[in-house]
Amino acid sequence: TFRGTAPQDDLSVRAVAGLKADGVEVPVGKPSAISDNDIAEATHIFAIGCTLPDKAGRSGKTADWSDVPDDQGYGPMREAIVRHVKQLIDELQRKG
Repeated sequence: TFRGTAPQDDLSVRAVAGLKADGVEVPVGKPSAISDNDIAEATHIFAIGCTLPDKAGRSGKTADWSDVPDDQGYGPMREAIVRHVKQLIDELQRKG
């Protein structure tokens, strides 16, 4: 699912190329704005370089991943996201 607060018309060419190089299948679709329904149905919402709508913040489902670098290329972005995902997995495992 591709959501954003100010989504681009298409997925980032750099991100798609990096994901494919990592062997990740990139689903077909275009980014769209995060909706109230997205917020209601989500279990987790991650803010990467944006400010989420107030409703998302009030949901208690958000995490701020603003330390993901946007200006250093795919590698550093990937490393930061992988670190966050591993932390999330650890947290979820601790909670059972």
